[in-house]
Amino acid sequence: MKESILLLSLVMSAAFAGCTAAPVQSYPARPEARLALYARTKACCDDPSRFSYLPLPEHGFADAVVSRASPAFEFHSGLSPFAAFELPQISTPYRMRVKSLFDPGRGGETSVFYPVVALLDDTFIVLRMSGLDNLRLEPALATPGGETGVALTVPVDPAMENARYLIVFTPAAVLGAPPESRREGDLLTPAALAWLERRGDTAVPASPYGRLRITIAPEQPAAEAARTP
Repeated sequence: MKESILLLSLVMSAAFAGCTAAPVQSYPARPEARLALYARTKACCDDPSRFSYLPLPEHGFADAVVSRASPAFEFHSGLSPFAAFELPQISTPYRMRVKSLFDPGRGGETSVFYPVVALLDDTFIVLRMSGLDNLRLEPALATPGGETGVALTVPVDPAMENARYLIVFTPAAVLGAPPESRREGDLLTPAALAWLERRGDTAVPASPYGRLRITIAPEQPAAEAARTP
C-alpha cells in the first residue's frame, strides 16, 4: 500500500457507559510514544452493549479523534482503541465514507491509524466487517477543502439489513500486538496477511490513535448515477 496516513478527526468526547470517563486529550506526536501508551492500555468493557455511541447525521459529516482518552476493546483481532457511532435512522439507502487523515508528527515523522469498520444490529451482533485490503488512498483534492488520508466506503440499505451501529477500530496486528492465537473474525484473512507482508518496512508506521471524518450521503439511483458526469 502507498504511504497513506490516517487521522481520526472526530472528537470522541464520550467514553463508555460503565467505564471511567477520562478527559479528552491529544496523543503524542512520536509514533513510538503512541505505541508505548497503547502497550499500557486495558480493555474498558467486555460487551459492545456497554459502548457509548455517538449519533451520526442523516446527511453530511462528523469529525472525531481516537486519542489516549478513548476507550479500548478486546476485538477478535486484538486490543484496539475505537470510536463508536449510532447510524442515522433513515429508510432510504445511503453511502458512508470512513476516512482516516494523514497525521504528520514532529521532525518529519508520520504515522497512521489504519481503520477497519464493523456494522452491528440493534442486538449488537456484527453484520458486516471490512478489512485492511478495503482501504484506498484518497488525495486531498478528492474533496473540497479536504485532507489526504485513507478511506473506505460502506453502502447501507436499511431495507436489506438492520444495521444500527458503526464501530471504527484498527487490527492489533498492525500495532505489533496480534492475538496469541488465531480467532474467527480476527481480520487476518489471506488478503490482510498479504497486505501486511507487502507494507514491510517502507509503509507509514501504524498508530493506535488518529483523526477520522465520517461522511453520510444518499445513494444515487442507478439511472441518476449514469447521467452524472
